[in-house]
Amino acid sequence: MRALFYGSMYAQVFFKGHFHILDEAGVQYDLVDPGTPEALAEASKDHDVIVTFFPLTETLINSLSDSIKAIVVTSIGYDNIDVEAANKRGIMVCNIPDYCIEEVALHSVTLILSALRNICQYDRTIRGGGWKDRSMLCGREHHRMSTLTMGFMGFGRIGQMACKQMSGFGVKFVAYDPWVPDSVFESMGVQRVQTKDELYAVSDIIGIYLILTDETYHLINADAISKMKDDVILVNTARGAIIDLDAVKEGLKSGKIGAAGLDTWEKEPIPLDDPILKEDNVTITSHSAYFSIEAAIDLRVKCLKTAVNVCKGEVPYNCINKKQLGLS
Repeated sequence: MRALFYGSMYAQVFFKGHFHILDEAGVQYDLVDPGTPEALAEASKDHDVIVTFFPLTETLINSLSDSIKAIVVTSIGYDNIDVEAANKRGIMVCNIPDYCIEEVALHSVTLILSALRNICQYDRTIRGGGWKDRSMLCGREHHRMSTLTMGFMGFGRIGQMACKQMSGFGVKFVAYDPWVPDSVFESMGVQRVQTKDELYAVSDIIGIYLILTDETYHLINADAISKMKDDVILVNTARGAIIDLDAVKEGLKSGKIGAAGLDTWEKEPIPLDDPILKEDNVTITSHSAYFSIEAAIDLRVKCLKTAVNVCKGEVPYNCINKKQLGLS
């Protein structure tokens, strides 16, 4: 039983103090730096699983040894893996779907609250010497939270956790997710909408809780924004490429988008000359929603336990292409 880590420097730092999980299971491991398909073909010989910190394209996946049974990514998202190529090779693709649910949900709620109460604008204004009178109001006018409707674009683990965290504020909830059963919506008191357009039309706050796929790339574009309520609050803690940033900038300038909270970006880090950095009604964070001490430990442990499962000939719970491989 043998595991290969694709990204030796990252693996040494990332999994430091946790490799004992492999040792105790009798799994040997090797580290390799990203390189040519030929180098990866050689390095992956006699290995059961590859744990990767880097994208695996069709060419790289096709170069993997026939002994490779699974690819494990060190994240929830797996858009950097050519899953179709893995399907054709009969290789499982495993993400870590449940390591930072509470953290990402809380981050999105924090961005929503910041946008609703203009917190960052107050902070910047006061630090800049703008507080001249005893009582100062700045930023957009806002309504009482109990008068608002929040729309969840995607209602999986993170969306559901954000809903629980927001439930004490008296906000009405609607959600769009064709993959989640009605029983989940009913148990959480969330109104299911059948179309994205319906969600856009009724939501004062829209949170993005989707994975990035060909279908969700730039889902939030100019057309989608045009269908939203005026002065909508838009928050994204999912993949940055789900939103068309240029369209969001235009929405902010026009006032169609009243405020935004953005943690992830299509290009990271965001260039310092990007005009969105000058928008007062945007709260910006640095793809950091996933982090807590506990989440970091969970991610490392679950990655390595998934690798062990594969080496033992098991189908891990977090294999995302079970159906395509006939394993479900």
